[in-house]
Amino acid sequence: MKGKDIFREILGIQVLEVKDGYAKLSLKITKNHTNSLGATHGGAIFALADCAFAEASNFGENVAVAVQVSINFLKPAFEGDTLTAEAVRVSDGKKLGLYHVTISKQDKKIAFFSGLAFKTS
Repeated sequence: MKGKDIFREILGIQVLEVKDGYAKLSLKITKNHTNSLGATHGGAIFALADCAFAEASNFGENVAVAVQVSINFLKPAFEGDTLTAEAVRVSDGKKLGLYHVTISKQDKKIAFFSGLAFKTS
């Protein structure tokens, strides 16, 4: 991916693996990632998924932007958990690419994200 993702770094998201149409990232949940109920804030989970989507869709010289995304939260995560997001391209057209991102903690799915990317180059 071109450039530096400052927001990803601020959140503490780590890039584990990236290749064409695929990315795997992780985030260790700290108190700073939690909401008023003590669970991981949905925005932190969304950001992890969105960063994986961005890495997978912007591999190499590709430049793509999100045109539609959605997320379904399945189970909570808490401080101390390490979340993993795996983005996989499921459709690749001339101008659009569809990606599914599964967010897990210890092999349990906690959220599912879908993103449609528009290729600008």
